[in-house]
Amino acid sequence: MPATIEGEEQRLAPRSLVVRRRPRSEPGKAPAVQTARASQFAKPRAQRPVTTEEVQEFSRPSAPQSKTSRGGSWLLPLGLGMLCALLLALAGSMVLSWSGRFIDDVYYGYPRTTQVDHFVGHELNPRISTHFTAMNLRGQVLIFEVPGGDPEHARLLQGPRLAGPGVDLAPITLTFSGDAAHPDLVVTVDSLQVVYHNTGTSYAPIR
Repeated sequence: MPATIEGEEQRLAPRSLVVRRRPRSEPGKAPAVQTARASQFAKPRAQRPVTTEEVQEFSRPSAPQSKTSRGGSWLLPLGLGMLCALLLALAGSMVLSWSGRFIDDVYYGYPRTTQVDHFVGHELNPRISTHFTAMNLRGQVLIFEVPGGDPEHARLLQGPRLAGPGVDLAPITLTFSGDAAHPDLVVTVDSLQVVYHNTGTSYAPIR
C-alpha cells in the first residue's frame, strides 16, 4: 500500500522508510517475557542396551595380609613382658644381695666379727663365763678365747682359710655341742663347719 507524507504531494514512498509503531503497554505492567524451559531444548537421550559382554569395572586386588604381621601383634607384647620380667628378676636379686650385705655390715661389722660368752669349764672364776671372739680377717678365720676371770691365759685358735671372691664378707657363727660342762666348739663360716674338741683346759681341732 502506497504511503503519503503530509504537506506534500501524494507520492509513493519506499517501504524501508515506513516506521511501524508498536502499541504502548499500559503503565505499571511489565511485558511478559517468555523463556524457554531446559526441558524443551533437551532431547531424550537414547539408552544404551546393557549386554553381558561388557567389561567389568577394573578394581585393584587388595594385597594379602602377611602371616608375619598377624604374628607380630602378639609377639611384641610377649617379648616386652619377658624383658620386663628379666629386668625385675635382676633388680630383685641385686636388692636382695645389697640388703643381705647391709644387714651383715650392721650386725657383724667389717671385718666380720662374732662375740659369744659361754661356760665351757675353762674359767678360773666359775661365776664369769669365757669370752669368744671370732673374726674373718680377709678370708682367714681366727678365734680368740679369754677364759673367765683369767685374761692372762687368752688363747688363739686358727680356723680355716677361705678361698674365692667375696669370702671376706662371710660372717662366722659359734655354737656349742656335746657335754654341758665341757662342750665342744663348732665354728660355721661360708657353708663350712669346723669342730674343736674341748680337752678340759683348752680347745683342739678334730683331725
